[in-house]
Amino acid sequence: MPIRQPTPRTRRWQRRPDERPAQILDAAFAVFGARGFHQATLDDVARQAGITKGTIYLYFPSKAALFTAMLKARITAVIPSAEAADGRAAPSLEGRLTAVGRDVYRFLSSPAYLTMFRTVVSEVARFPEVAAQVYQEGVLAANRRFAAVIRAAVRSGEFRDVDAMIAARAFIGMFLIFAVSQRLLGGERIYPIADDAVVTTVTDIFLNGVRPRPAHDVGARPRRGRRPSAFRPRAAPSEDRPRSIRTDTRSRT
Repeated sequence: MPIRQPTPRTRRWQRRPDERPAQILDAAFAVFGARGFHQATLDDVARQAGITKGTIYLYFPSKAALFTAMLKARITAVIPSAEAADGRAAPSLEGRLTAVGRDVYRFLSSPAYLTMFRTVVSEVARFPEVAAQVYQEGVLAANRRFAAVIRAAVRSGEFRDVDAMIAARAFIGMFLIFAVSQRLLGGERIYPIADDAVVTTVTDIFLNGVRPRPAHDVGARPRRGRRPSAFRPRAAPSEDRPRSIRTDTRSRT
């Protein structure tokens, strides 16, 4: 009876060359996310990927180039393209934006991203060229990608004619503010907010800001001396409303 030879396992460094960039980027995300940009080294990334340091240089000329490529790849995976990839009918606009918002908030709230964000912000003065590259390849790339989605919605009549680049940054920026305040500044301990509540509320606010206005509202002005009802200040919820302190020292009868 012939003896069956065990099937050798494919080692990480024996993967096909066309898989190497993704392999390196995944390792970079893990390393940069754990150690930050300046503490991490390409030796660390090589060990994480199971390859030699020289292999990294075949695809990325420097640590800064690897960092920005990794960030761009992650953002591209989160922000959708303007066209449906499979050609099928897209879900409702609200459904699409809610899905995008959920993915964006999950990404921006991840410990790995927040570690990188904190590192870049703290080192802007010392390494402005790295910050500029992150902006060019990460922030601006994501901005343009989502702006294309907004322009498509404007052409279809789902959105009114707005500045797509500003609107795109506003949408993502709202989620970034929540990610930083809740995860980095202790908001989830001091004032917890469910992730689903953040996603649905931010998406609703954004949608109601960019949807076409009813014809009777266009150009309408409030009567002089009164604010529009939507902008009238409302009393804070009871648990958030500061308690008033009596300053009247007159005696009561």
